[in-house]
Amino acid sequence: MRSLRVAMIIQRYLPFTGGAEHQLAAVVCRLPQYGIEPCVITRRYDESLMSEVIDGVQVWRIPTPPTRVMASAGFTAGALRRLRSFRPDVVHAHELLSPTTTALAWKAISPTPIIAKILRGGEIGDIGMLSRNTLGRLRLTAIQRHVDVFAVISSEIDLELARLNVPAGRRLFLPNGVNVDRFKPATPAEKQKIRSGLGLPDGPIAVFAGRLEPEKRVDRLADLWPRIRASVPGAILIIAGSGALAARLCGRELDGVLPVGKQADMAPWYRAADAFILPSAAEGLSNALLEAMASGLVCVATAVGGAVDLLGTGEAGLLARPGDDLHLEELTIRALLGDGTASLAAAARWIVETNYSLDATVARMASSYRSMTRLETLSGCSTG
Repeated sequence: MRSLRVAMIIQRYLPFTGGAEHQLAAVVCRLPQYGIEPCVITRRYDESLMSEVIDGVQVWRIPTPPTRVMASAGFTAGALRRLRSFRPDVVHAHELLSPTTTALAWKAISPTPIIAKILRGGEIGDIGMLSRNTLGRLRLTAIQRHVDVFAVISSEIDLELARLNVPAGRRLFLPNGVNVDRFKPATPAEKQKIRSGLGLPDGPIAVFAGRLEPEKRVDRLADLWPRIRASVPGAILIIAGSGALAARLCGRELDGVLPVGKQADMAPWYRAADAFILPSAAEGLSNALLEAMASGLVCVATAVGGAVDLLGTGEAGLLARPGDDLHLEELTIRALLGDGTASLAAAARWIVETNYSLDATVARMASSYRSMTRLETLSGCSTG
């Protein structure tokens, strides 16, 4: 029997490596092990990028017009042509905006189950953005009625869906996953060797990894660093990533703040550090936070999105009040000094191994696709 076909629709894809893109790239190449043939349909946001095969997965890039309204319509029209040729058994939309609109348009043409992943909650999240105006609310009503399953990555998003009267049976916990074999704690000897290789000094080191965009508030963390460094002499803040704030961060000279740009492999940077700081104003379920937890770091994050689920008990990390810079500063100092935080790193690693491993996420995803179709028995399928 043929494999089950799943079309992934996402705004952007590799080589762009934001959280959603990073996560999708990690899972799609593993789905064939479960008898699933995936493809990725995305925007062609760079003229140098063409449709191609990446890690054995077909990626179709749809050219789009420059204006916002025409770009959305052009993407949907181009994606529908690709869906017609691929004939998916399931469409997985990654975001409630253009990807889910496109999935609904395809369902109207060729009834196909839709699973929609909401990337983040809060005012600047998927539901929050659609709720701002009449047209968005009409789209949200159509989404609520016609999407078969919503992939939920945090309790915040689950609550937002419940408030829209989406039944619990259509809200599936499908968290991001992390490769726990690649991201793992370093022994003291390994840490010293890694630091030497990266040209990092001895002493307390914290790391931030992610998109350098305003909602991440890493610029505020950098502003706080001189005061943190006054309490923790020699403390270093590594900032890894690219984005709108990159020029501002790189153009400043703050003692102890080290912007290193976008990194192809974050594993050694986590293993060289002592703490991970995520000062975001909004999140879905941060891949960087999961990777840092798997790497055995003491993690400090603002109490937004999935960070509340991961660290809310206080047993695996420290949660700062959103927008409270003094609280963030206090907890960062505590993490760097190791003030009663020795057990947090071990607990963080255990939580990720138990509930957020990449293998578990891919198996759960494959099972959800099978349950949405009549293709229950697939050749070459793993039982997961």
